[in-house]
Amino acid sequence: MENPFFSVRFRGYDRAQVDRAVARIRRAMETGVPPHPDSLIDLGFQMTMRGYDPREVDDYFEEVARSLRNG
Repeated sequence: MENPFFSVRFRGYDRAQVDRAVARIRRAMETGVPPHPDSLIDLGFQMTMRGYDPREVDDYFEEVARSLRNG
């Protein structure tokens, strides 16, 4: 799982929340217990000033979910 890069926008997803979610998924995959793909959709990140681009974040988590479904 590669380290994602997300653009910062005037208003976007809370960066710390997104970073924690990425780290949690990375740890789970490293231990051989990947998350269920459905748990990666609509993670409920808060909007904040100077946050990550929501579209990029959603696309990233959807791609991770898709790759888990496809093995």
